[in-house]
Amino acid sequence: MILHLDGLLLATALFSADANARPASDSLGETRVYAIQQTVSLSEIPAGAKSVRWWVSIPDNERHQDVLDFSVVDAPGAWRVERDAERGNRFLYVEVPAPKESSLAVVVEFKVRREPVLFTFDPATTGPITDVHRRLYAEEVRRDAPHMEVTPAIAAMADEVCGKDQNPATQALKLLQHVANVADHYSKDPTKPNCGIGDAAVCIEKGGGCCTDLHSLFIALARARGIPARLQMGYRVNPKNEGKTYDPGYRCWVEYFAPNHGWIPADIVEADAVDGLGPARWFTGLTERRVWLNEGREFRLRPAQASGPVNTMIIGHAEIDGVPARVLPEGDKKPQLARTIRFTEIR
Repeated sequence: MILHLDGLLLATALFSADANARPASDSLGETRVYAIQQTVSLSEIPAGAKSVRWWVSIPDNERHQDVLDFSVVDAPGAWRVERDAERGNRFLYVEVPAPKESSLAVVVEFKVRREPVLFTFDPATTGPITDVHRRLYAEEVRRDAPHMEVTPAIAAMADEVCGKDQNPATQALKLLQHVANVADHYSKDPTKPNCGIGDAAVCIEKGGGCCTDLHSLFIALARARGIPARLQMGYRVNPKNEGKTYDPGYRCWVEYFAPNHGWIPADIVEADAVDGLGPARWFTGLTERRVWLNEGREFRLRPAQASGPVNTMIIGHAEIDGVPARVLPEGDKKPQLARTIRFTEIR
């Protein structure tokens, strides 16, 4: 049996009659435990620098992830664990006065347990978005968030896709599929930008980009329809790289809110992959082969950073004498912050 959503074909595996929408392990994955060594480096520290202040993204517990152990193997200065002021995301904060080297590294080791996620429910049991939801999730329905603004063009696009549909769940599925239709990740189309801050308007202009571009577009479209949506950030744990030291890059995904069922995760890049399992798996679920690091954008850190809010927290944030280090390329300049991991799966 197939559920038809204005041209969007989704297997009914997306939804069942379970009105409680409990996430369940499924035949497409299993709970896994990883032992990971993560190294984050900061380069191009100029001679004579007076101070380095550094917030390194580290894993935390969330609904589908448990941190079983954690240790700091090496840090170049005094360190402590801090949380950002608004969402409570966890960071390892390091201060290095008068650094003597041009590069520094922070090494942590941790064990993390991840479970696969697949939400199943009947969309008819989804309630409406109410004024109470809009107040409770004010940040997640914000229409003027940097790089995820609900512009007139975004609003018109969302209305065209969803039409008269008022069901938050089915609208979200239509919008997810629309982004997959109009925008490609650079892994699918190498002509698309492969490194960006994550901007909805740029995603439309370029016809795709990195995972943050695609998911920023979805968030803006969802918010245009009044559906709470938010960004999650982490990285994938690729089984072919077990035992190797490698750069995992980063991978973001989204969550959208469906009343009576809660926050539903989705990964548009996984869903649109040529050789992947498609929307029926990844528009209401996640693979267990990833590590979650933080949620949201516009970070206000503790202790407070000298610069403005950190828009996208990919690896962490560092300031050299109050000047933010590059996390993304800037012209011919490479990022100053980099990350490698080495992992084994504990079977």
